[in-house]
Amino acid sequence: MKKSLKIFLIVAAPLLLVAAFCGYHAYRVYSLDSGVYLSGDGSGGPESALSMLRFSKTLPQGIVCRALPDYLRAYDFDPNAFLEIGAAADYLVRPYDRSGNRTGYEFSQRYEKDSLEGELRSLWGEGTVITQYSKDDSCFRVAKVFQVESADSVVMLKTGLSGDSVLYVGKRKNGMVTECVACKWRDRHCDEVISEDKMELDSVSGKLISYTSRTRETYVEGTLSVGNEFYADKMMFDSLQRLVEYEFGDQVFRYEYSSNDTANYKVNILDESGRKVGFYKRKLKKNREIVKYGTDRSETEITRYYENGKLVKETSEKISFYESVTFRAKLFDLAGNEVLDSAFYEETFFPGLRFDPNAFIIKHEYGENGKLKSYKQIQESYGKAIPFIFVPASLKSRNEVGRLVFDYDETGRIKSITGESEDESRAIRYSFPFAMWRIVYSNDKLENYEECKEPYDPYKRLNARRRPKKKE
Repeated sequence: MKKSLKIFLIVAAPLLLVAAFCGYHAYRVYSLDSGVYLSGDGSGGPESALSMLRFSKTLPQGIVCRALPDYLRAYDFDPNAFLEIGAAADYLVRPYDRSGNRTGYEFSQRYEKDSLEGELRSLWGEGTVITQYSKDDSCFRVAKVFQVESADSVVMLKTGLSGDSVLYVGKRKNGMVTECVACKWRDRHCDEVISEDKMELDSVSGKLISYTSRTRETYVEGTLSVGNEFYADKMMFDSLQRLVEYEFGDQVFRYEYSSNDTANYKVNILDESGRKVGFYKRKLKKNREIVKYGTDRSETEITRYYENGKLVKETSEKISFYESVTFRAKLFDLAGNEVLDSAFYEETFFPGLRFDPNAFIIKHEYGENGKLKSYKQIQESYGKAIPFIFVPASLKSRNEVGRLVFDYDETGRIKSITGESEDESRAIRYSFPFAMWRIVYSNDKLENYEECKEPYDPYKRLNARRRPKKKE
């Protein structure tokens, strides 16, 4: 009898431990806060409360009053940032022919940047306009962005390829933007409010007291759209301009700080019942800054290394519980330019298990004059004999999915940016010619063009750029 009991215990004990382990983690998965973002509007419970804490640290510098990107996943840099006043940038692409082979470069679209002059300057004031000409068969569609800044205001008018216009008007106080209103612009007047942001400042100290926001803009499947319902946020700040309360709909979160020290502190995020749902920590150690934050869904730890007061390296680890683990490292040169961004990603469910390891690497190369010479994006795929944390990963494939080469003239002005590798997944995802393209800068103007009369179809260019299959 005793022998049978011992055998039973020897067999049952490990099974009970495994069952307890699986049961605990299954219960924890089930008990996690939903953290679901409704079409990108930011209503993610504790995840949103943590995001707002990080966002609030930028508010003492003022509100950013401008159009949001048309796509949630923006490209890694904006080629129009190289565009000087009076200059133009021609976007050229190498499409496929019917047999699936690349042809020569063809004109796709153009951007021109100018100062506002004449009637436009009288109407809007001193500022700039960027005009986009997008070729659609034999005609062109035109989009414009006007931007005017003055001592007491900032104004942006964005007219898309479809002809719809949105006006952004920001008001300044004490040199920073404290209000921003966006509305649909029709017949030279605001027809319909899209979003409103406002900061309240203390009349004596000028410090931030509160911030309110309501918007109908949201991202649906990565594309910006305007819905019918407003989503509203409200933040309250203490005398040190620290976020102490965040309200979204019927959700209220409060923030408790461990001290008034701005270098080393901890913040606990509490829901309305007083339950801790998130945290944020910051600590300085000589030449290192360590930041750690998270909720019961995920945790992130970032370490920044400084030399002579300049950031030279940044490492981070993000654990999304029962989902994924990401390790990331960034390197910077003495001028503060990012030269390397390397991320290693693995899927995980139970602790210790690792699946589908992948790496994404971005390299920037700069010349002696500090000008960007090249940009390279690499994707690596790995495999494991056993999906366990301590089993090393072996490289299966390494693909260059993006490479840009920058060319300058003798004065240091940009002449062209050439994409020298294909990334068709980007081209399809963004409906934009990322695959085999080139941008040529000049001082020429586009004249004698015909504007399209048919309604704009945003899917037409996407379908036109799909790669035809080669004949067998």
